[in-house]
Amino acid sequence: MDDDRFPTALVARSDAELLGLALRAHPHQPAIALWRATEFTMLRDIRLAAPVLDLGCGTGEVARSVLRSHWPVDGLELVANEARVANTSGVFRAVMRADGTRLPVASAAYGAVYSHSVLEHIPSDLDVVMEAARVLRPGGRLVFTVPAPAFAERIERESGNAALASTNARLGHYHYRSLEEWTDRLAERGLTVVGSRGHLPAATQRTWRRLDELMVRRVGGRRVLDWFRGLHRRRLVPLPLWLVLWSALLWRPFRRRVHEPGGYLIVAERLA
Repeated sequence: MDDDRFPTALVARSDAELLGLALRAHPHQPAIALWRATEFTMLRDIRLAAPVLDLGCGTGEVARSVLRSHWPVDGLELVANEARVANTSGVFRAVMRADGTRLPVASAAYGAVYSHSVLEHIPSDLDVVMEAARVLRPGGRLVFTVPAPAFAERIERESGNAALASTNARLGHYHYRSLEEWTDRLAERGLTVVGSRGHLPAATQRTWRRLDELMVRRVGGRRVLDWFRGLHRRRLVPLPLWLVLWSALLWRPFRRRVHEPGGYLIVAERLA
């Protein structure tokens, strides 16, 4: 299995390129792009074996950046509109519209299951992990990113419990499991953690939060996010200029060193 694994498509990318990729994937959502870029830095040398299942693939924009080095890649997405876009993206061999707790896939079908900021949005996340373990072949890897308990603790400490509840409701976050808890829960499902990394330090999270709150603020009856989308649809701001401006604004928060992480990358293997 080791000989079948090779790095993600991010392996040779510089930090500046990673930030640019994240902004291209989310041009009108700089808060998401900042978060995504910090995740990308952890994925450069992660090695996966094909075939790969992108669990919660969305429209395929993240897989376009991360998994272009692997084939075949299948997508799984529950949201109908996103699954439809992913199916025409050219990124995937096939896209399945299904619930992650009941994967329409044979056991031991994949060399890797990849899930990018998805499990925290699923109430029965551990059932999804069980299914991921089932469809992995022996030696296969589950690679996923999730927010850490520190993410929630910072919001509660700085703004109170009501602010945390509001953030969770808007983002659809159900869980903030510690690395220790993840290690135990994965072991119960036949998966052994072989690597983990942290991202989203406190100062970066504060920048993310300010941007996130800005995007949903209403100006003239519309969210700032909708104004940005309108600018892009009408091509009133050239995309290269937009990327340069946001890259300059986000560079320092993106590059901050991680002490206490607000999110994890976890790599777990199915050993048998």
